[in-house]
Amino acid sequence: MIGRRPRWSRALQPVIQMAASFPAPMIFPVVVGGMLAFGVGLGISSVVLLILGTQWYILFNVIAGSSAIPRELWEVSRLAGFSRRHRWQQLILPGIFPSLLTGWITAMGGAWNASIVAEYMKYHGQTLMTTELGSAISQATERGAFHILAAAVGIMAVTVVGFNRLVWRPLSHLAQTRYTLES
Repeated sequence: MIGRRPRWSRALQPVIQMAASFPAPMIFPVVVGGMLAFGVGLGISSVVLLILGTQWYILFNVIAGSSAIPRELWEVSRLAGFSRRHRWQQLILPGIFPSLLTGWITAMGGAWNASIVAEYMKYHGQTLMTTELGSAISQATERGAFHILAAAVGIMAVTVVGFNRLVWRPLSHLAQTRYTLES
């Protein structure tokens, strides 16, 4: 709706941009404290923290993608009597797919970085950690265990390159060949 309607965009974009400019890691202790108060461990809390650290990449790209869909296509879908579901399947998702993909790719990069902060932290005199890669990197850095740090960063690099080649590259090809609005 924000990408389609200039009034919504003018009203909500500044609010969203202000919220997005606030560094997510600064609110991690508050979020973790709240979740711990409800009995939720760091494993689930770190997922919430990753979402907080990456949601803006996707949102801004989807807004841009939605605003790039030509008005004529919206009008044709209205005149053709598209149902809400049909409009999503035939216009909106194909129209925003390249931008959504860009958001996913940048969000994944942000998630890798945020995982290092979200999976290992000191909170009220306790050390909270998961058994994941971000935690291993943080612990190795804190202890000066550079061999473990190098191995963990190597695993992260191989995973990122593998994911780029096996997932993002084919999806990027699909976005460029099938879901482009340019002729």
